[in-house]
Amino acid sequence: MEHIYSAYTKVINDVTFYFLKKYITFPEFQDMPEVLDSMGMHRDFYRACDIAKIYDEGIVNKLFDELHIMPVSGKIIPGYNKKSIPHSLGKNIQQVILKLRLAGI
Repeated sequence: MEHIYSAYTKVINDVTFYFLKKYITFPEFQDMPEVLDSMGMHRDFYRACDIAKIYDEGIVNKLFDELHIMPVSGKIIPGYNKKSIPHSLGKNIQQVILKLRLAGI
C-alpha cells in the first residue's frame, strides 16, 4: 500500500482555491485503480492540507513547491514605545506604603 498526493489550484469568483487529494494505491495487485482516501479544498493551502488529512511536513512542502506558490512574507508592525514601571520600583513603592501603614498603628 502506498500513498499518492496531488495538488492543483482553481480560481472561483476571483478567489484562488487549493485542491489536495490523497490516494491509496496497491502496487502488489495488478490493474487495481487508485482509491481516493481524502480530499481537501480551501482558500488557505495549509487549511486544505488539514482537511485532506495530510500532516507530514515533507509532503506538505513538496506539494507547496509543486504548486509554485510564493510564501507570503510576514508584515512587520512597528511597536510603540511604552514605558512601564520596573518591577523593583513597583516593589519598593509597595514596601513604602506598607511601612507607612505600620507606622500609623
